[in-house]
Amino acid sequence: MNKRLIVIFACIAVFVLTLVVGAVVFTVNDVDILLQSEKNVQFNKAAILETSGIKKGQSVFTIDSAKASAKIEKQFPELIVVGIEREFPNKVRIRLGARTAILKIKIANSDKYAVLDYTIVENENKTDQYKIIDVVDTESEVYNDSKVILISGYEFSGNEDCVGDFINFAHDQVDSLKDLKDILNSLNSYGVVNERVPATFEKIDIIDNTIRLKTVLGITMVIRTDTNIGVKTQCEAIYNTFYGMSGEDRELANYLYMNNNGDISNSSKLDFNI
Repeated sequence: MNKRLIVIFACIAVFVLTLVVGAVVFTVNDVDILLQSEKNVQFNKAAILETSGIKKGQSVFTIDSAKASAKIEKQFPELIVVGIEREFPNKVRIRLGARTAILKIKIANSDKYAVLDYTIVENENKTDQYKIIDVVDTESEVYNDSKVILISGYEFSGNEDCVGDFINFAHDQVDSLKDLKDILNSLNSYGVVNERVPATFEKIDIIDNTIRLKTVLGITMVIRTDTNIGVKTQCEAIYNTFYGMSGEDRELANYLYMNNNGDISNSSKLDFNI
């Protein structure tokens, strides 16, 4: 056998050996599922693993993290997949977080309400997500008005089988709903997020080109959607004013809003010309 054939056979042998070793060494033999949340969320690790489609014995290189995440979040709407990581050579870690119910919207032609989590996913696109994590009736104690804010003036045109779905208000026919994400983003920058939203506000009303956030203290923040001043600019200015008010002023049944001159008004009646 000449040297050339020996080299060829040697290369083939190394290649086959590499495949065999890789198939053994880089196959999943351990999947760790961790909940990164202080909330007491009950979940079944075996069910999550089965739902993900990740199987022990498969190559770590064939794991489709995006598909596995989508499956988990659809089947377990109260959870959010923070990340799916490969820990070479043969381990996988699924990191989960718990969603927080902060909003509820009536489902059209029904006596049910869609309960929504609002999450800003910190990825390259910084995606805003409204996810339906449950559907309840008006008597629900778990998601009563003191725990989850009711949005009035709008009905969701979905159905009662919508748990696990996302709502894209950006494409909604109700113009005022398109601005709600910007308002929540503004509040989020002040640390008013998740549990602090229902702790700060009692109700959200969509009335006559305004979004009215009634605080639990009494005063109502009014954001206009029919002006050239962006809702985020309005929200930041109004919230800063609210934050700097004394306790007694916050408890008045007044409206706090930006008038046509761009100034903040505090009045018992809405008059944008003041």
